[in-house]
Amino acid sequence: MSDQGLQASVAMMRERGLGPEAIKVFEHYYAQLQDGAQGTIPEDSIEPLGEVQTLREVKVSDEEAREALSRTAVIKLNGGLGTGMGMTGAKSALEVKDGLTFLDIIALQVLALRQRWGVELPLVLMNSFRTSEESLKILSKYADLPVEGLPLDFIQNAEPKLRPDDLMPVEWPADPELEWCPPGHGDVYVSLVTSGVLDALLEKGIRYAFLSNSDNLGATCDPDVAAWMVEHGLPYVAEVCKRTKSDRKGGHLAVRRSDGRIVLRDTAQVAEGDERHFRDIKRHSTFNANNVWIDLQVLRERMTAKEGVLGLPIIVNRKNVDPADTTSPEVIQMESAMGTAIEVFEGSEAILVPRTRFRPVKTTNDLLVIRSDFFSLDEEYHVVAAVDGPEPFVDLDSAYRFVPGFEKRFPKGVPSMRDCTSLRVIGDPVFGRNVRCVGDVLIDGYRRVLDDAVLGELPVPATVPVGTPGDVRTVDEHLKAILATLEPSPTEWTRLTDALGLVVARDVRAKVDLPHFDNSSMDGYAVRADSLAGAGDAPVRLRIVGEVAAGDDPSFSVGPGEAARIMTGAPMPEGADAVIAVEDTDGAAEGEVECRVPVEPGRYVRPRGEDVASGSVVVSAGEVVGARTIALLAACGYAEVEVHRRPHVVVLSTGAELVEPGKPLQPGQIHDSNSSMLWAAAVGAGASAEIRAAVGDSDEELIRALDEVVGEADVVITSGGVSMGAYDVVKNALRSEGIEFVKVAMQPGKPQGFGLLTGPNGRRVPLFALPGNPVSSFVSFEVFVRPALRRLMRLNPEKRRLRPATLISGVESYGGRRQFGRAVVSRSAEGTLVAVPVAGQGSHFVADLAKANALFVVPEDVTELVAGEVVDVLVLDREA
Repeated sequence: MSDQGLQASVAMMRERGLGPEAIKVFEHYYAQLQDGAQGTIPEDSIEPLGEVQTLREVKVSDEEAREALSRTAVIKLNGGLGTGMGMTGAKSALEVKDGLTFLDIIALQVLALRQRWGVELPLVLMNSFRTSEESLKILSKYADLPVEGLPLDFIQNAEPKLRPDDLMPVEWPADPELEWCPPGHGDVYVSLVTSGVLDALLEKGIRYAFLSNSDNLGATCDPDVAAWMVEHGLPYVAEVCKRTKSDRKGGHLAVRRSDGRIVLRDTAQVAEGDERHFRDIKRHSTFNANNVWIDLQVLRERMTAKEGVLGLPIIVNRKNVDPADTTSPEVIQMESAMGTAIEVFEGSEAILVPRTRFRPVKTTNDLLVIRSDFFSLDEEYHVVAAVDGPEPFVDLDSAYRFVPGFEKRFPKGVPSMRDCTSLRVIGDPVFGRNVRCVGDVLIDGYRRVLDDAVLGELPVPATVPVGTPGDVRTVDEHLKAILATLEPSPTEWTRLTDALGLVVARDVRAKVDLPHFDNSSMDGYAVRADSLAGAGDAPVRLRIVGEVAAGDDPSFSVGPGEAARIMTGAPMPEGADAVIAVEDTDGAAEGEVECRVPVEPGRYVRPRGEDVASGSVVVSAGEVVGARTIALLAACGYAEVEVHRRPHVVVLSTGAELVEPGKPLQPGQIHDSNSSMLWAAAVGAGASAEIRAAVGDSDEELIRALDEVVGEADVVITSGGVSMGAYDVVKNALRSEGIEFVKVAMQPGKPQGFGLLTGPNGRRVPLFALPGNPVSSFVSFEVFVRPALRRLMRLNPEKRRLRPATLISGVESYGGRRQFGRAVVSRSAEGTLVAVPVAGQGSHFVADLAKANALFVVPEDVTELVAGEVVDVLVLDREA
């Protein structure tokens, strides 16, 4: 590979005014990239970190703490824009707690430390060129914050984003600033030097610095750590926390076998095949909190000795040139991590700190918890938990992913989380004022959450019939238990014609440019634009030198004063740079053509790669394959695509009374309608399905049938035999096979069974045991099986969305049960939905089920709805 890309990048950096140190570091990493560096740390090259000093055991006097703090500065990494949360400005400008932004709280934390310890304690931000102005405006309200002789911020360096194919700097005219990226947090050491801030700090007598991310409000400048560092003469200290399952993707420290030095291995540095070891929280029991302490004098000496290049490990990140547009071209960003400097400084140590020092806000899930009453700010503006115990787990639906959508759905504030252990929201309800979450909360399909609502515990109304057993599951609890057992289906390469409706498993990159060659978008004449420069004053005649049709490969060229007849889609001949439309000429087929208008270069030319550049991502992982996706993949050279496999469902009805449709009935017999219905419902949900012959009423017959299908099925659905009757074979036979049978607070469909059968090679196959009444079976499929199939296929949303409709007639419901009634839904003249309950609401009314195109949902605590009230409906037919 030539050095053309490096030369072009360096020229851009010089033109931008970047210093020689930043350019030298860029050249250092560019050379590694040219040599094929991937920046990985193989598992077999490291050992676990082992035991480390704990902050809890550090004992220092107040005088030692004050002395250390008087020689320390706080440096906050503040270059982030929060694009992952849908923000365009400085992430630290987001209001995060009690009306205060991240920067407000950071400033108040520093001022409180100064007052308590009687020290100067400078605060300096490392900003990017996009965050500096906004951040300094926020800090300007704190008149006592600046320290004489020191700036409040310095600007981190920038480097060009590179094209993956030739390592040339990318061009993005739509927003030239997106052609640049920060070189990662590891740039802080270089930027401290190039900005002059490092020397300014040392001149002020500041020997140590505490560095952390501005979105981590737990990362305060702890004088005990500073004093411990001073006492032991340590050049560099990294804070680590105990690792839990939720931290499996976070970077960790380890010991390099070759020299015994501590190293940081981040997610992007995991070698292929080492993912299992990286996620092993027993082997690697701590994670890197990205809070570091450094001796500035040692840093200055090392930077001088290394001529500005610390030699931090390279991290090769592949991203889109426009982070907000996944269809924009892929680029390489060469980065380094601040924490990797631990391997550069001999004698570096780690210290185990409590989790309270790691409270980053990376998503709106984190934002909800930090804004809630689970946390508060103490008198020194530390973020402290209001109650003992772990932080609540929050999983908000995609509608809340970006801050604008989040704010819109919490207009009156986030709910109380003091008594909450988990909150999952499916759908996009708007929350009212003073909402309280208790225990494990699942909100599924609500349109709104009312003021003063208490979520998480299903109240038992006084209208519950006497004698109802107490061991009844809610609908949400049963669905949650089912979904918790399921993993996405394996991936496989599938023909495009078989992939419709499936989810793409990994990014697909174009194999060719689209268009594959420069071609004409009009019937006309291929010309050189300068040959028609005077055509606006008088017609110009050009000599016709050939003709090009779609599919041709022209062997001639077009010179000055020449033209070639060309058809739509035909390749442009060499020399031609524009097309004049046939209607702007006399249409001659040979000899000379008279041209009446001038054309500019590129007129009616579709340039190669205008639609898709070879190597760019054309379909992203997670997209659902549709007709338009198939067209794009085929055009880009693909006959197959890797998708999450379509699960195969085997439907098995039970009961000696069942007869295959089309066969005559004997006394006491009925036709098996459930199998056909469930087969159709499974196919409609995107699965493949087959029907097996109905099974009689003996345990042995059922077990034998299941043994046959478990090797072929991904999901098994039975219907019937789950109630309390003497011949309820499914319940009797499968209890010993690990299938759990429960009562669910719903109408119809109270008796339910679910569990995992063991197939060949230990494969686990979900089995749904549904009630036998047709309506109960259908409703159970919609409520439980359909979401499970969609989870297996990674399809979102997993459940049908609830929509509001006005009831035309009143309905009654059992208290304590969620009723799923059948209705015909249509649109009123005003465009709103109206719902007409069908006459037969019994679980055996198949004809009325067939008429219905929706299910209306009556909550557990409602026993009656009158005509004109609004009810939630699940629309089953897309036309409605």
